[in-house]
Amino acid sequence: MSKYKILFKITGSIAAYKAAYLISKLVQNNFEVQTVVSESALHFIGKATLEGLSGKAVLSDTYENGKMMNHINLVKWADLVILCPASANTINKLANGIADNLITSLFLAHDWNKPYLIAPAMNSNMYHHPITKKSLGVLENLGVKILPTDSGYLACGDVGEGKLLEPDKIYNFILKSLLNNESPKGKILITAGATKEYIDGVRYISNISTGKTASAIAKILCEHNYDVSFLHSIDSAVPDCNFTEYIYDDFESLKKQLYSLIENNKYDFIIHSAAVSDYTIDKIETEGSSSIADKNAKINSELNSLTLKLKPTEKLLNQIKKKSLNKKIGLVAFKFVEQIDSQNPFIQVEKLFYSSQADLVVLNSLTDRKTDNTQRNFYLFDKDKMIAKNESSEKLALTLNECFQERIKNVTVS
Repeated sequence: MSKYKILFKITGSIAAYKAAYLISKLVQNNFEVQTVVSESALHFIGKATLEGLSGKAVLSDTYENGKMMNHINLVKWADLVILCPASANTINKLANGIADNLITSLFLAHDWNKPYLIAPAMNSNMYHHPITKKSLGVLENLGVKILPTDSGYLACGDVGEGKLLEPDKIYNFILKSLLNNESPKGKILITAGATKEYIDGVRYISNISTGKTASAIAKILCEHNYDVSFLHSIDSAVPDCNFTEYIYDDFESLKKQLYSLIENNKYDFIIHSAAVSDYTIDKIETEGSSSIADKNAKINSELNSLTLKLKPTEKLLNQIKKKSLNKKIGLVAFKFVEQIDSQNPFIQVEKLFYSSQADLVVLNSLTDRKTDNTQRNFYLFDKDKMIAKNESSEKLALTLNECFQERIKNVTVS
C-alpha cells in the first residue's frame, strides 16, 4: 500500500532532468507518483523516462479522449501537489488565473486543504523580475509553499539565484509538508550520544558513543510522523529532519534536562539510547593535594602523578517511569555488551527489564561495531523473548514503529 499520493507537475526547464531523480526517490520510498507535464517540458525530458520511473502513463493533454475530467479527479486523488521545475511562464500564469493547459487547469481546481509546492527554476533576471516576484507573492498568499532556489552556475552561463533546489532538499520539503498536514502518531523523546565527565577545562572521561544509532532512529520516526524531541550530547550526530532539540554535556546536565522533560511533557514513548557514564569524578589527587573537578581550570601537565577517584552515577533509566508525567509511557532501553550470548541472549537483558521496568530492550555488542563507529545488529526484546533482529539502525526504527503503533492501539482499546 502506498504511503502518499503525489501529483508531480513538470514545466519547460533545463532542470527537468532533476525531476527524474526526485520521482525515483519518491517511488523508492513507497510514494505513488502521477506525472503531469506541459508540452514544453517534453522538449527536456521524455515520456518514456517519466513513465518508467513512476509506473504510470504521463498526462499532458487536457482534452485527451476519455480523460476530460482529469483536472478534477487528479486533485481528489492527490495528497500533495508539486510543480517542479516551475518555469517563470507557468508561475506567472498561475498567479493570474490562466488555465490554458492541464497543469494550469489543475491549479484552478486545487483543494486548498492539501499542500501545493512550487520549486522555481529559471535565469536570475527572470527570477528577480518584478512580475515574477509579484506572482510568487500572490501564490504564497493563496497558500502555496514556494521553495527557495539555489545559487550557482546556471544553464545560460550566468551565476546567481534561480537554480532549482537540489532534489534531496525538495524531498524533505515534500515530507515535511505532508506530515504537517497530519496529526502526529505520537510524542517521543530520544536520548543520544555520550556524557563527558570533566577532569578540568580541557580533559574528560567519556565513551565511544556517537549518537549515530539514535539519530538514524529519530529520522525514520520523524518521517513516520512522530513528534520527536532529541536530547543529545554536544558532539552527537543529529537527524536530518524536523525535531525539537535539547543538548547536554555531562551526567548532571543530562539528568537535569531528562527529568525536567519527562516531568513536564506527556511523552508517549522514550527511547533512552544515550551512553551514560557509570562513574563521574569524585576527587583529583595531585602530589599530596586533593581537589574537585573544575571546568574553568587546567591541571598542570608537568605533574609527576595524578590520581582520579571516581564515584558511581545514578541509574537514570531506572527513574524514567517513576518520574514520567505519563504513567503509561512506553520505555525502550539499550544494553551494550562486549559480545552477544549466542545460546541465550535474553539472559543479558533480563535484569534490565526488572530494574528499569522497560517495555523493550535493544541489545547490541562491541563486536558488532564497525570501524567508523557505526553499530550494526540490534537484538530487540520484550519482557518474554527476542522479537526481532535488525541489521541496521533504520530497520530497528521501522520495527520500533510497528511496536509503538501496536501499543497505541492497545492503549486506545483499553
